[in-house]
Amino acid sequence: MRTLLFITGLIVCTIAFHPLSHAATRNKKASADTVQQKKHSPQKATYLAILPGAGQIYNRKYWKLPIVYAGFVVTGYLGMSNRALYKQYGEAYTCSVQDPNCTNPLAKKYSGQDLITIRDYYRRNMELSFIIMGGWYVLQILDAMVDANFYNWDVSNNLSIAVQPVLQPPVVTKQHPFNGLKITVSF
Repeated sequence: MRTLLFITGLIVCTIAFHPLSHAATRNKKASADTVQQKKHSPQKATYLAILPGAGQIYNRKYWKLPIVYAGFVVTGYLGMSNRALYKQYGEAYTCSVQDPNCTNPLAKKYSGQDLITIRDYYRRNMELSFIIMGGWYVLQILDAMVDANFYNWDVSNNLSIAVQPVLQPPVVTKQHPFNGLKITVSF
């Protein structure tokens, strides 16, 4: 299983950081924008993201797919392996309490209190893994929605911001002038 995780991570890094994959995505997007300005819906991306990875496909961010699925594979693997260990130690504790002639090797190795502590440790890790998997699911939906919102965002060279000091004259007599900063944003 560790080999599978290593190979999945290697594939994710290769696809995500390969320069040609980003250049091809930019070229396709540029050619599509010149042909017609298509309306890109954040709502549709959000609804599609209910199926993990579909929102990223809709946004044409194919390089994110291995990352999305790797997160589900890793958290699922951790959750299931912790669940198996939780069940093993729970059965060992039950065996040690109910049967004085228990043949479970874990029940012979650990005391009853140790078995409860270890069982609760794996239960906590199992629950935490599934909570993180739920968070990962919500995160990939949010990623699809935000990416769809910024799909047609214009990032041109004339964007600028300027910060200048300001001395505001008093509005009412017998007041001191107001000092401050003026922030100007040009689009």
